[in-house]
Amino acid sequence: MAKTTKPSLYRVGRARTGLGLFATADIPAGKLLIEYTGNRIPTREAREIDKRRANKYLFEIDNRFTIDGSPRSNLARYVNHSCDPNTEAESNRGRMMFRTVRKIAEGEEITLDYGEEHMELYFGPAGCLCDACKAAKRKPSASKPSASKATKRKSSERKSVKARR
Repeated sequence: MAKTTKPSLYRVGRARTGLGLFATADIPAGKLLIEYTGNRIPTREAREIDKRRANKYLFEIDNRFTIDGSPRSNLARYVNHSCDPNTEAESNRGRMMFRTVRKIAEGEEITLDYGEEHMELYFGPAGCLCDACKAAKRKPSASKPSASKATKRKSSERKSVKARR
């Protein structure tokens, strides 16, 4: 008997900013979607790596450990930033998971708020260029969308989940 595989809820595809992760079907709010995988390395070592080569796939869990998500088998590395994200990061039984915060429509890009520290470190004075912020900049009375409570990296305030991307 042939083994059947469960269809994936996402695929890697071309995004405005390079590669991104996209929903292949409607995904309900509150669903654990994908795990951020890779070797766990000491956070102290991850910070040194980041200084030397600006590694975009380091996901800081806490002061002690960081996930090096650079292997291409880690599909969660393709989740791009948005100030109006549709997922958030959470620690789930020692694993770093992304959970949907609202319904994601088929074909929609899966996004996460990387946080202010990441934006300052990688975007500098240019600021955020995500679709939500670009739309807000086009509207004269609009302001930047509020940040999500769980972020993919970079907040000076330590949360149990941080990412360095």
